[in-house]
Amino acid sequence: MAVLPQVTSRRLLVNSAAIFGGETASRLATFLMAMVIAHHFGAVALGQFGFALAAASILLLVPDLGLHLYMVRELSASRAGLRNVFWSVHWSKFILIAVVLVFSAIFVLWGVSDVGRRLLFCILASRVILQTFSQACMAVFKAYEEMHYVARQQILNTVLVAVWVGGALVLHASLPVVVLGFVAGQAAETCLGWRIVQTNFSPGNILKWDPRIVAAILAASAPIGATAILQAINLRVDILVLSNFAPNGVLGQFQAAAWFPVGSFLAASLLMTVLFPKVSRLLRKESPQGSEYILGLVKNGVLVTGLGGVVAWIAAPHLLVCLFGREAVLATGTLRILAPMVPLVFLNTVLFYVFVAAGRHFVCFGTLGLGVGAGLTLSLFLTSTYGPAGCALADVAREFIISATYIYFLVEEKQTHAAGLALAKVFAGATLLAGLGALLARPIHPSDQWGAGWLLLVLMGTLACLGFPCRRDWTLLTDDSL
Repeated sequence: MAVLPQVTSRRLLVNSAAIFGGETASRLATFLMAMVIAHHFGAVALGQFGFALAAASILLLVPDLGLHLYMVRELSASRAGLRNVFWSVHWSKFILIAVVLVFSAIFVLWGVSDVGRRLLFCILASRVILQTFSQACMAVFKAYEEMHYVARQQILNTVLVAVWVGGALVLHASLPVVVLGFVAGQAAETCLGWRIVQTNFSPGNILKWDPRIVAAILAASAPIGATAILQAINLRVDILVLSNFAPNGVLGQFQAAAWFPVGSFLAASLLMTVLFPKVSRLLRKESPQGSEYILGLVKNGVLVTGLGGVVAWIAAPHLLVCLFGREAVLATGTLRILAPMVPLVFLNTVLFYVFVAAGRHFVCFGTLGLGVGAGLTLSLFLTSTYGPAGCALADVAREFIISATYIYFLVEEKQTHAAGLALAKVFAGATLLAGLGALLARPIHPSDQWGAGWLLLVLMGTLACLGFPCRRDWTLLTDDSL
């Protein structure tokens, strides 16, 4: 009788390590590519790459459109339906890929005037088509809880990208040739995924096209997909807006600073990928431990990322030069403005998953829609007036609006009321005190110091309202029996 918990714990450990290891390797490849481009090709090239990457990351979600989550949900409930689900989802993807190709052609011909941005976007768009089929295979592995296959795919991809980039640099290749490493790595990842599916899971022969099944699948997955697209747009709207007002060099410097809040988003996404099933169980069965679990999760997350934001503010010039070269030091002021985004982005990502787990999809869609609308409006106005600094201010304001909205709904939920009320006190108090301080001391002190002041107030408020980190928090987070 004691064997089952051990097996369950071991499976959870293996799957968690696989997801973290594989996803970390995949994300690290993108980050290292940005570092290589910054050091070897300069800020102008980094700006071109940043624009293409932002556009392609949004484009990737079109052929996804919630289909992968649909596959995981359906196959987890009934593995006997693999053949129907697998091939029907692929027929759906062909329709969405046609949309991607048409949009990409229009975007390249009439939406991008810079030749460098256009060429890099075409390379990354071709990667998107390969990537969406690879993610369909990963959905099968996740549904069957065989996530080590996911890690195997992603690690192979990362290794091939690293080898390609290293060889390209030795041969003094051009920027497009270096970025083509993404396509080479993605092709290998996709081929490996298909081979594993065919060999180990046997999806059977291709099903015939059935428009009724395809329409039903798209209708079921579209709401989730639309929310994911909003999340991606929200994260990349600054780069897309700034690209219309700034040259590639300035855009590259901004991109270097923006990697820090993006890193916070990636860390939160990886964490919640592992914790999401447990959060779903706790919230849907209204477990008395659900409120305590969410409270400990947001408390420790805000403390760690708030401290990270303070470190980023203090060490901004050294971090930028170390990671992205000497030209990036010009983005020091931008990074210091963006530093408060580090805990805000982390909190918003965690709360997005919390509300999805609770079945509150409208809250997620409405909040992200509000964030995109407000962020786009503020970004257009402030960027046109103040340049990169204005764009950074718009980013911080957008994430704060999203946080405030999520916290409001957190207070309204019975299970998360305590956590929401504590967060409301922390962020309202810190913002009020920092705002008053900035207003009164404006003639004396530079305004960028108040970002660090706000972060310190958030840290102190979190300790005062939510308490110090304790052993109970970590016990809950790692308890397999919940």
